[in-house]
Amino acid sequence: MGNHQGKSQSRTFLNPRRDVVQEILYTPLLRYLAQEEGLHVLKEIQDGYCGSHIGTWALANKALRAGYFWPTMKQDAHYFVNKCEKCQKHATLIHQPAEPLNVMLSPCPFSQWGMDIVGPFPLAPGQRKFLLVAIDYFTKWVEAEPLARITEGEVMKFIWKNIICRFGLPRELISDNGRQFQGRRRFYS
Repeated sequence: MGNHQGKSQSRTFLNPRRDVVQEILYTPLLRYLAQEEGLHVLKEIQDGYCGSHIGTWALANKALRAGYFWPTMKQDAHYFVNKCEKCQKHATLIHQPAEPLNVMLSPCPFSQWGMDIVGPFPLAPGQRKFLLVAIDYFTKWVEAEPLARITEGEVMKFIWKNIICRFGLPRELISDNGRQFQGRRRFYS
């Protein structure tokens, strides 16, 4: 027997209330903590003198290696990491597989425009709080106009005045299909 007296391959650990049993294989007995104490341990591991913002799994394992256990350890570590600004800022980026970019080719200047409405902004003179923006895909030229209200008629006037009259009839107008851009009126048939 010698040095191995009192040790077993599997030990049963009971909490003080005797309602949770934790099986621990080949490890020393862990100190059972209440959830509030566990949160304090997580905060100390993360923000303490030698603390680091290491993520959910590593934070829970570091608490286990320090000799602590409580039933909601992993969930608490997950909650703790999700609420920590530094953990979010310095976390490893999600590495998603690369996807090919969709290149928008425009054959010539002012033939393809993208349009969108930005706002609301703080009120400007004339009760204007929205901005209608159009960008040419070839030259990156920007046309913009402040608007008080967003209607199909206002968008049609903008297209006529700022695009068609200045640069000619475009081959394509691209928008997010908002209802202001889905009008039944047509400039030509």
